[in-house]
Amino acid sequence: MNKKTETQVSDGQSDEYLVDLGQRIKDVREGKGMNVVNICFVTDLAVGTISNIERGKNVSYVTLHKILLALKTPPTEILPPDDHDILPIEVKVSEEDTQKYLDLVSAFQKSSTSLSHLIHKLHLAREHDVAESKNATSSETDPREPVVRQLGERIRDIRLARGLSVSELGAASGHQTPAMQLIEIGLRKPSIESLRRIAAALKVATADLFPGLPNQKDIFNSLRTLGLYSNIQSVREQVEFFNDSFIALSAAVQKTVN
Repeated sequence: MNKKTETQVSDGQSDEYLVDLGQRIKDVREGKGMNVVNICFVTDLAVGTISNIERGKNVSYVTLHKILLALKTPPTEILPPDDHDILPIEVKVSEEDTQKYLDLVSAFQKSSTSLSHLIHKLHLAREHDVAESKNATSSETDPREPVVRQLGERIRDIRLARGLSVSELGAASGHQTPAMQLIEIGLRKPSIESLRRIAAALKVATADLFPGLPNQKDIFNSLRTLGLYSNIQSVREQVEFFNDSFIALSAAVQKTVN
């Protein structure tokens, strides 16, 4: 198998958490009678990637998500215990409010261009000739990986429930505001170490930042409703952020050419 190794190693050192995580993955894998090659076939990851992770190397969220799906095990049973404070999330959404939010979201989706569509249009504006030559219809395709997009939505939903701004969450978790924005909109893949810092800043279990896996708490359904509603209010800000980024990139490229 000639597969790309997806393990992310920050400084060549494995801390206690990553060593514990790797051992837990190995124990669950062996407990299910699976060898490393079995995991590779299910996840399309390289043997070296799995081996490095089980030895305690840093791992990206996407890669870990694939492994958890392959093992059919909820994150709460594999991720080591968190060493930060965890506070309950309190949110009350009545059926009337839920319907109001969903109606607003539906109306917005019908009357406005979606954020993902605008993101892709901005990309295509910089690669127009390539898109033309391939007869691309990419403007109808979301360029983000679903698991990364869902992660960003979960982080944003919890942030809003905690009453934090993007910059406040970024500062508390050791991320620059632009980097935090990219994570929230699903265009940056954090490592598990990065995710732990975000979880600590949000005061939630790291395992709660794995949507789409078993044993998820019902409260996140309510948070998603509130998050969707809030997203209507923030789309313009996010689009402006992307537009500014691409304008800056275009200017830098033009300056280099000249």
